[in-house]
Amino acid sequence: MKVTTRALVVGLSSYLPPLYKRLMGGTGGSDSSRYCYSTWMRHMVMAHKHGLPTDPKVIAELGPGDSIGLGLMALLTGTEFYYAFDVVTFANLDRNLKIFEELIELFRKREPVPDEKEFPHVRPRLDSYIFPREIFPDSRLEAALQPARLERIRASIRNNNDPQSVIKYMVPWYDAEILQSESVDFIFSQAVLEHVDQLRGAYKSMHSWLKPEGFMSHQIDFKSHKTSDAWNGHWAYSDFHWRLIRGRQAFLLNRQPYATHLKMLREEGFTMIGDAKDSTPSGIPRGKLAPRFKSISEDDLNTSAAFVLARKTVSEGVPENHAASRLAVR
Repeated sequence: MKVTTRALVVGLSSYLPPLYKRLMGGTGGSDSSRYCYSTWMRHMVMAHKHGLPTDPKVIAELGPGDSIGLGLMALLTGTEFYYAFDVVTFANLDRNLKIFEELIELFRKREPVPDEKEFPHVRPRLDSYIFPREIFPDSRLEAALQPARLERIRASIRNNNDPQSVIKYMVPWYDAEILQSESVDFIFSQAVLEHVDQLRGAYKSMHSWLKPEGFMSHQIDFKSHKTSDAWNGHWAYSDFHWRLIRGRQAFLLNRQPYATHLKMLREEGFTMIGDAKDSTPSGIPRGKLAPRFKSISEDDLNTSAAFVLARKTVSEGVPENHAASRLAVR
């Protein structure tokens, strides 16, 4: 399997931080207000479709990336507090403020959800992209978009360290004890869990953080992220070759297939509510798989992305799982 030149260059450049920083730039995606609008709407529409609440008061996002735009979307629709966890600082004040003002205008116009024509790679796909008034009626938005409330959010963007801030942006974060157990209604991520090195620790932490019957929503991308000429070529690399590609990067890919996520979330105390998979014919023959991936199922070998909705289930008399002490989230 052919390793892309860029993947090797980036991996080696990670030993030279100034060069690595120039090569990498941002994460892409959340630097666009319309992307943030589209993505948050998709999470809420999917929750509504499966009978889950769409008015969470306290939320947490793993790996917000270039902006905290998805969290700002939540705050603009009534959420009262937003936690953002990342391992590298990508979001910045000016970008966050710009995206915030643009999002306000999108809501005031009741803009339809940007679809696959505008964002062909964004998942999950929806049955309809009209503005979801059944989720966000005028009365809800009028209350959420009150001038005093908007100004409080702006102040929180400018200084999220203020005790009165409704935003908590934590970079870097590794200690799962940073968040009180059973304090969050909803946890989400967009193309992030494929980057988490300590994946089981992440699921343990999310179970700990969520309130009883809280839920989570994740879009997971299983593609090679330009490390290979085949969409799933990262499953063909030996551990040695993968170490060369990874270098000292703070995050890359954990290379775990969909079945691993399903197994871990169930073992850590979640009940699946719904999922949506993207199937793509494998770009590599089974005989080319690295030894550690030889037993991968045919379904996993052809699953390029998946959206999952899962609710926390706490059995009576069974103690909470304790969150892992160290995690690595994008």
